[in-house]
Amino acid sequence: MSHPSQTSTSTTQPANLIAVHAANTASGSRGFRLAATALALAAPIAPPALASQEKPAAEVEHRSTLTRVREGGTPFNPKQTLIPYAIDLAGGGEGGLADLPSTGLIESPAEYSPTRGVLYQYGNSWNSVVTALVASLTGSAQYDEIAYVVVANQTTANSAAAAFSAAGANLSKVVFIVQPNNSVWMRDYGPHFIFQSGTLGVVDSHYYPTRPQDNFIPTLVGDATFSVPTFDQGLYYSGGNFQPGPNRSGFCTALINLDNPAAGGHNEALIRELYQSFQGIDTLHIMPQLPFSVDGTGHIDMWMYLADENTAVISEFIAGSNATAISVTNNAVPYMQALGFEVFRPKAWNVGATHYTYANAFRVNNRIFIPCYGTQLAPGGNTAYNDEDADALAKWQAAAGPGVQIVPIQCSSIITASGAIHCIVKQVPRATNALPSAHVLAPAGGEVWLQGYSQTIVWNATDTNNAPLANVDLAYSLDGGTNWTAIANAIADTGKFTWVPPAGANSASALLRVTARSTDGDTTIAISNPFRIASGTAAILDFAAGAGVNKFGFGSQTTSWNSANASPVATALTAANYTALSSSNATGTATDTNRYIGATVASGSEATNLFRFVIPGSTADIDEIKVQWEGFAANCTQVELYVWNNALSQWGDFQGRVGQNRFVDNFAGNQDEMLVASIRSNIGNYIAADGSMRFLVYAERSADETYHDYMAVTVIRADDPCTGDLDGNGAVDGGDLATLLSAWGPCVGCAADIDGNGAVDGGDLATLLSAWGGCP
Repeated sequence: MSHPSQTSTSTTQPANLIAVHAANTASGSRGFRLAATALALAAPIAPPALASQEKPAAEVEHRSTLTRVREGGTPFNPKQTLIPYAIDLAGGGEGGLADLPSTGLIESPAEYSPTRGVLYQYGNSWNSVVTALVASLTGSAQYDEIAYVVVANQTTANSAAAAFSAAGANLSKVVFIVQPNNSVWMRDYGPHFIFQSGTLGVVDSHYYPTRPQDNFIPTLVGDATFSVPTFDQGLYYSGGNFQPGPNRSGFCTALINLDNPAAGGHNEALIRELYQSFQGIDTLHIMPQLPFSVDGTGHIDMWMYLADENTAVISEFIAGSNATAISVTNNAVPYMQALGFEVFRPKAWNVGATHYTYANAFRVNNRIFIPCYGTQLAPGGNTAYNDEDADALAKWQAAAGPGVQIVPIQCSSIITASGAIHCIVKQVPRATNALPSAHVLAPAGGEVWLQGYSQTIVWNATDTNNAPLANVDLAYSLDGGTNWTAIANAIADTGKFTWVPPAGANSASALLRVTARSTDGDTTIAISNPFRIASGTAAILDFAAGAGVNKFGFGSQTTSWNSANASPVATALTAANYTALSSSNATGTATDTNRYIGATVASGSEATNLFRFVIPGSTADIDEIKVQWEGFAANCTQVELYVWNNALSQWGDFQGRVGQNRFVDNFAGNQDEMLVASIRSNIGNYIAADGSMRFLVYAERSADETYHDYMAVTVIRADDPCTGDLDGNGAVDGGDLATLLSAWGPCVGCAADIDGNGAVDGGDLATLLSAWGGCP
């Protein structure tokens, strides 16, 4: 069988690699064989007397109340299909979701892809297992991978460093990340890494609500440690229930449908759309879930692992095991073989509620770390499991092929908490391109940037081997890229730069260029999608002067999300509330009085706030409307921002989609974050006859309060150098005529209503024809 080349490179580590990152308080190969030699299924053999084996003392070491099983239990559908199936989204999803990596090519590095390092957590429980992993990863001079270790404070970091050093770790390859946390289960709450046009990014899904500090780790680590963009995926799933594979595929269990039920707005179509839009998964394979009595997590990593693009390891439950567990794993074998995988099957079994598995392993380049439970491969286990360890080691070595080292890690203690080593680590992908990669995030394309107003250029850049970039150059073009004007040269690669477009810089198709430069002089260029630069005005509607006849807020709670209620709450905000909302100035905890703190929310109800703004002047000449809300909700609850769609009489987004989870933006964290979105087309659908727009701020979980720091709407009107250029291509032509004729008739606020009389009619046609030709 074929295996990708994944040998680590030995490199000299920088002297300052040992680092502590303070909390951010400011806010392989893609191809695979389609045919493979199938491994014949061997008859299951039961180890002698396993069912009655007493657990040794090591197995109860470090018991923790924060096991891998969620509080309240894991959902399970006893009527689930036992046959795997695929959801294929190749060719593109619906797109247009808010707060997603909406530009560039999105890819999830496969489970076995080249790895720069591994994330761990140390300090709460099973420290000896983490220590063994860190020592095994970093101890040899042959390898260069970094151990990134999350700790709660510097004292814990010092303790961990001492333990790691005593175990043989090389501390020059250990980076401590000081962030608040709840548990050791890094795989489940940790970041989902992606590549966006070759640049590294982080996607943050939702984790257990009773572990809010864990829930927010991905965003904090992305922002403060790796300094990469983070995207909030409105999907509830633990990382152990997802493995990205070859050809933009992903694998999970049917638990994904129970965690995100259709009754809560997550039908299967939305789930697959989220996976593709945020993580670049075109085909999602849904495997059956093990029964709760066998495995308390429901996660795929407890019984299947993708060793490479050709090879899968699937547990084989011993004779006498749960019949459903045997069917689930046996049925997965021909399914994976049909996809082109060769399958290897180490044993699995239960002792009471403890599920022993060898599939809960992880790959780091040319090493695969596997669990063991006996005494011959690693000290501290149970001699009764030596034969099973030997069998698993042989099958893993056969699956890995030549040149790959199998590293056993003693897991007798941690497996009693329904998890092993894949559960407590997260691989950090390694950028392998010979040249650095760069990508422009803002402008994303289509924006109206006004001359004389501050704008924020946002980019991301990643160098080979994840090395820091030396500097970047910024420039803009007004003529589609023929000529470029420098904005800044050789500035630090911070990912953001404030720029004021100069007077006279008019363009309907401006471009922004980022040139990223590595320390050895290699460069790469990223160019934005076209956007508009023009003169004009931006009217900001906020509560800086309090409320009034043109702006109001209401807040309280509702018992459920209501898609057809334009006024779900009616309790008016107070003057003090408006003062707190008037500026972005909260810096403290949830009790900071610079925030409007929503009313206490009863169990079974959800925090709900309504904001109403009257848009001044005619809607016909509005080029863009931006909405901005800043805040968060208790316990890292997802906060969602919706706009009322008058045409459809429902809450939704700015793309014309309505219903639950069709928000304009969302965030789940425990510090202030901006929810921002813009509308540039069909503006009349969102402005009522009285000129008002309504926005809903909704917390998507019972009994959690919301904390609001700022709310504003900005109305942008650009000066029109070419009346009638409806499509902005720099000329009044047939495309504009077609747009006008298609909108003929009553049309409040639409762009084709050039004279703003509430209808597209002969007056607008006359204006367009009189301007026919090229624009100045």
